[in-house]
Amino acid sequence: MNEELTRNLSRAEIEGIAKIESGLIDGNIITCMGIPLAVLIQHLATALLAEMDKPKVWDGAPEWVNAARVRFFVNDRNDGHSEVFSGTYTRELPKTRARQIAEDIAHVIYRGTNGKDVEYVEGVLTKYAEELKGEA
Repeated sequence: MNEELTRNLSRAEIEGIAKIESGLIDGNIITCMGIPLAVLIQHLATALLAEMDKPKVWDGAPEWVNAARVRFFVNDRNDGHSEVFSGTYTRELPKTRARQIAEDIAHVIYRGTNGKDVEYVEGVLTKYAEELKGEA
């Protein structure tokens, strides 16, 4: 969600929204559930900035990694620390441009994205891209 919200906005723009002072349209204050819209937007932008500053599971992870195991500990007076919980998080790796094009082609030609067809088209596109690099 954070990524979707911030994809088209810079941090400076979000900080500007957090400092918004006016919620007027035609001289009338706009409200949402009794809260002035400008105040609501300001609080949402401030919360988004705070969320952006929190460390994320994927911070510092190589781009090719698709799973992370996180372990949570509690400090214990007797043995130093004890593991309380661990969890595994997964993410979908970004698709290569060749893969995106292959899925589009397979969808149009075969009216679906059969895995074998997509892999075949992706292989052809990748080979073609390698040949183009060799010519340059």
